[in-house]
Amino acid sequence: MIRRALHAIGYLLAHVLFLGAHTPEAIVRRLRIAYRLVGVRIVETPTVDATERTVFLCPYRNLAAGRVGRHRLCHDILDRVDDGYVTYLRRHRDIDYQRPRSCARLAYCGASEYCYSEVSSRPDPPER
Repeated sequence: MIRRALHAIGYLLAHVLFLGAHTPEAIVRRLRIAYRLVGVRIVETPTVDATERTVFLCPYRNLAAGRVGRHRLCHDILDRVDDGYVTYLRRHRDIDYQRPRSCARLAYCGASEYCYSEVSSRPDPPER
């Protein structure tokens, strides 16, 4: 129930956060502002194959890890708000937002304290 509520909050916030933003570049600018507002330090902002990537220090990664389990806040609870953003951007902007995840998946960014997210246009469906 809490997860659904957090998803709904993210979905509602997305209506305001992405008001007037229709391109991956505009969307990612707004996301980066939101990241900074919650204390995230952005390290790198490359564009890779028409995908806007944001690499950042994940400040909440180990918050309360001793009490509620490693990565719980960063990767379980806070991600539900991002899931609301994902839903909104897919439904209303035709944008693919890959919410923050561990940087270990990137060849050049293996440090565990870093996360990254990506924003791109959704590919056109194949013609029949």
